[in-house]
Amino acid sequence: MKKCFVLLLLLPLGFGGCDDGHEPRTETWTVAPEKGVAGIVMSFGHVPAYIVKTAPDAEWRTFSGSIANFTFEKGYQTEMLVRIDPIPNPPADGPGYRYTMEKPISRTPMQSDVDPLQFSPELEVTIASRRADSPATSGYWIKDKRYTDPQWEPFPWEIEGFDFEPGFEARLLIRPVAEYDDAKGDYEVKYRLTKLISSEEKVSEGIPDK
Repeated sequence: MKKCFVLLLLLPLGFGGCDDGHEPRTETWTVAPEKGVAGIVMSFGHVPAYIVKTAPDAEWRTFSGSIANFTFEKGYQTEMLVRIDPIPNPPADGPGYRYTMEKPISRTPMQSDVDPLQFSPELEVTIASRRADSPATSGYWIKDKRYTDPQWEPFPWEIEGFDFEPGFEARLLIRPVAEYDDAKGDYEVKYRLTKLISSEEKVSEGIPDK
């Protein structure tokens, strides 16, 4: 099950994974002036991601891979030619393509005309009645309710707006968002409470010993 989770997380990391073509190609990409969030599996966390169109008439989508020669700057929408090169014999858990900005076309200061939150749907989770404590982190035990048989997983990120009560098991709707950190000059993912569905005084069962 864990192996399947890892593969799912890697799906947003690059485009072309189902493309049978093995020749380099060039596409005209537009990168939005804000970042969104990519990632699927809660226990591995989400990551900030570019919001891109891979053709002028394409739909916006997230892309969490890297683009060589390109430096993202918040508040600027960039259009460019991107060269896509297949990577020979890529590792099983790695991207199959390398992306390089071949030529910048335009760089325009503007507010984003795409809402980053549309790529970050709410997630229903259960929070265990006790914290997940370890020498490295202090977070939650969490069940991701998208799965038919969710298991308790350590979740080392805080959930903004959630007031944890020891001894109470809670069901929540949360949303991962990419938030710009002025001090770091980059985005980081924060998890926010959007709705408290229920909170029940009980001892959560089945939590791993470690």
